[in-house]
Amino acid sequence: MKKQSFVKGAAIMAAASMLCKVLSAVFKIPLDRFFLHEDGIAVFQSASAIYNVFLAICVTGIPIALSSLIARADEKEASDFYKSTLYVVTAFCTVGAAVIFIFSEKIAVLLSGGGDALASPALKISALALPFLGVISASRGFFQGKSNMMPSALSQISESFIKAVLGTVICALAVAGGISRGAAGAMMGVSLGAVSAAVILYIFYRKNNKEKGVFKKEAALKVLKLSLPVTLGAFGYTAAVLVDTLSVTSLLASIGVGTTERLSLFGYLSRSNTVYNLPATIITAVTMSAVPLVSLAVKNGTGLKESVQKSVKMIFLVASPCAFGLMFFAKWILLFLYSSSAQYSLLAITGVMVLIIPCVQSMSAMLQATNKVWSPIASTGIAVVLKTLINFILIPKMGIIGAPISTVAAFFVALVINTFLFRKELVRKEFIFTVVKILLCAFISCGAAKLVFSIRESYLMLVASIGIAAVVYALLSLALGLITKEDIKR
Repeated sequence: MKKQSFVKGAAIMAAASMLCKVLSAVFKIPLDRFFLHEDGIAVFQSASAIYNVFLAICVTGIPIALSSLIARADEKEASDFYKSTLYVVTAFCTVGAAVIFIFSEKIAVLLSGGGDALASPALKISALALPFLGVISASRGFFQGKSNMMPSALSQISESFIKAVLGTVICALAVAGGISRGAAGAMMGVSLGAVSAAVILYIFYRKNNKEKGVFKKEAALKVLKLSLPVTLGAFGYTAAVLVDTLSVTSLLASIGVGTTERLSLFGYLSRSNTVYNLPATIITAVTMSAVPLVSLAVKNGTGLKESVQKSVKMIFLVASPCAFGLMFFAKWILLFLYSSSAQYSLLAITGVMVLIIPCVQSMSAMLQATNKVWSPIASTGIAVVLKTLINFILIPKMGIIGAPISTVAAFFVALVINTFLFRKELVRKEFIFTVVKILLCAFISCGAAKLVFSIRESYLMLVASIGIAAVVYALLSLALGLITKEDIKR
């Protein structure tokens, strides 16, 4: 089995992750703009949110935990770990699939805030894909433990490509029967994508592994014990989206908003989340290189302060212009992507999320790298609880705009907690001053672009203004020493 170096393996996974997110946007944006529109995309996103919970549980922490065990095991033990993980995850997902399939109508009514069960067909189709997550979870953990990232990367790309192509085609054919069928067609693409990923990974596994593993309870428990903190630590944003999925429509219904309008408003919120995912994925992929740096510093016993500060500085350098860009150009970004700027204030507030949530996620991963396993889980859990409480306070008073505000407020608290946990490394005058300078550079560059754009508002000027913002930001960052030769080499 061909292995890659750590750097090459990380590069393969980062590139695959970014490509998959681009394909996901290519899938969701035309789906929304041309076929489902804001009410139909709300139906699709509500069903997708339930599926994504299983995805987050099975395809984040479990492969990471399994890979760490397989890296230290011999061939027979590795096969046992694989088989044990495969059985446990498949059983869990099969039970979940049965519950979703049987109670799809009741779940759909809940998701619509007491309205029609429009998401029921999409939920049933998503349930059909869940058992395949066992193969995906176990296989990705196996290959990553063997330092072979190519099967995982290829399976991700295949999954995203099939989802984008077949999901769009089936949705286009089915939507004539109504948004419920259209959303189900789009979800069919998601399910077929998962099946394709499972098939590819299983073929790779059979080709590269000759040992026949057996199920062992002890092996399964080891994987689950190791995966729990990683899964919970990475669950923050997925949990926030789930909170919105379960509560927004019900809270809007409580203040007298009709079913059709509720779906439309939730669809507008889904649009802002789709746009958020594009810069957030790039930020996370770039900044997750921080984790090995911090791990190495902990191992060597020196350089932790420098590694943490460099990493957090990089997060702000990448995230700040993206955040201010969304805040300043929200209306025209939506017009460009969806031919509608309705509820553009949702996207403007989402710009703040771009600055906060990737930072929280990256700092959580760094804290776990310093052996503070449960601290970031606690901060994320507090954020999710706060998000839920603030939703129930703000949405009845402010409407849909309360949802992104609650996300920003809740995860800002998590950011403060994580910063406090890194207080020896981050709470220093010189570093705080550096962060302030980065934010000012991003604000000035995007502000200058906004002034240029205001002279003549058009799509061409939008592209030109973004280019101006990038140039101004780069020049200011170099002039103030925010980007150094060492950063570029690193």
